[in-house]
Amino acid sequence: MDRHTRRSSRSPGAYPWLTAWCGDIDITGHRRPASYYREVVFGLRTTPYIAVHRPERHGEPVRLATWWSWSDSIASWSWSGHEDRPVRVDVYSAADDVELLVNGRSVGRAPAGEKHRFTASFDTVFEPGSLTAVAYTDGHETGRTALRSATGEVRLDVIADREQITADDRDLAFVSVTLVDAAGSLYNTADRRIAVELTGPAVLQGFGSANPRSEENFFDTVRTTFDGRALAVIRPTAPGSITLTVTADGCPPAAVHVEAVPAEQTGELR
Repeated sequence: MDRHTRRSSRSPGAYPWLTAWCGDIDITGHRRPASYYREVVFGLRTTPYIAVHRPERHGEPVRLATWWSWSDSIASWSWSGHEDRPVRVDVYSAADDVELLVNGRSVGRAPAGEKHRFTASFDTVFEPGSLTAVAYTDGHETGRTALRSATGEVRLDVIADREQITADDRDLAFVSVTLVDAAGSLYNTADRRIAVELTGPAVLQGFGSANPRSEENFFDTVRTTFDGRALAVIRPTAPGSITLTVTADGCPPAAVHVEAVPAEQTGELR
């Protein structure tokens, strides 16, 4: 097989695949649905978890390429452009059964729990608004989860994992960037290129998304979000105040501040 054939191959290992499209956590550290499913199975989660299959793939079988494969689904009810189109919804729950509601109207009730592999599945139609899963055991409600469609202006939600880091090159700050609406609902279908600007005693160690097939560079200051998310990694170079400013077309700019302090002030031994 020559170089050009390899590049055009549809196999998961062909260019430009960067990561395997499976696992509990993506390359940016964001938990995927499989992670919450295991939480339910091992009794660590009592509230139901909603995983919505991408509407554009409705009707396609889930290919079991490996034992680690999972459905291509995310916890979101924001599918602009897919109104009135069919969509499949999985609800992970250890309860006896689960009822699914779209804008307060019942889609139906399906068994869950161990006998049904902890998953209640529904086929419905995407309608902007709210998607709610209510879990029942012995006829009594044991928990509920709701997703809401993002509406209105797209905003940048920028959050650092810590407000204070150690001022040397062995510490890092991880800054998540998420596209949301005013209520904080994920805008997973509004992906766009975002730019970061760093001021203060630090360098941009890396910047990217969880897109498993991206051709963008992890060292550039401009990247495209994937499912409405991206991650920037900051490495301090000296003590001081660090500011990361994020901009994107059609979004008000947003910034986050991190303070780099000497190791002796953090109590860390170096």
